[in-house]
Amino acid sequence: MQTKHEHIANTLTDEILSGRYRAGDRLPSERELAIRFNANRGAVREAMSRLSQLGVAAIHPGGARVAPIDEANLDIIGYMLSSSELPDARLVGQIFQVIDRLLTMAAETVVEEASDRQIQEIRTLVQRLFDGSLSSEAHTAARVEMMRAFMVTSDNLVCQLIARSLFEQFAPSLVAFERYVQLDIDAFTLLMRQLDRALAARDVSALRAVFDNLAGLHRRTMLQALEAALRDAENQPRAALS
Repeated sequence: MQTKHEHIANTLTDEILSGRYRAGDRLPSERELAIRFNANRGAVREAMSRLSQLGVAAIHPGGARVAPIDEANLDIIGYMLSSSELPDARLVGQIFQVIDRLLTMAAETVVEEASDRQIQEIRTLVQRLFDGSLSSEAHTAARVEMMRAFMVTSDNLVCQLIARSLFEQFAPSLVAFERYVQLDIDAFTLLMRQLDRALAARDVSALRAVFDNLAGLHRRTMLQALEAALRDAENQPRAALS
């Protein structure tokens, strides 16, 4: 259950993201918000502090104004993803584009700087994905473990923090359409075999090509799943009426 200040902060954030308040607009005063939400000034101040932390509002002595969305904190993505029953396809595509680029950077660092033992450990995880008999759940777990190994072995803390933040904010939205996700296992397995060879040879160019293709596969898979979920959602009211 939300506290009063969380309710106020979430409501105002939703209204900012929906366009009710635009960049530069003055937000209601503490007194007006206290009346609207039947709250005390302390709860309102906490809520406004949360908006400031998210970067969606700038607090000044004379009041608060809406900040441009491109000045917001990374945590705002979670709000944007949850603003509707199914997340925005364009935003999902952008999230996967960034995660895949971060993963590529991490993998390049691994190829260039990791020890032979570390390379072999990651190859073992990659080779596990050659097994076409893995269940869907086991395959997903193996993919996540392989990607985490690249991130951790790269020792790039910035990549790790940004990728984890994006993934954790995206994960709750995935629940709404994960049953529609159908990864092309044959295409993925071929890429894993190419990745294994690139790692063995420490071939950065080959590795980069693999991750470019992997990024495309990930985005297509997620966007196709979203499209299927949207089609079902649009057809449900008609089915109920028939």
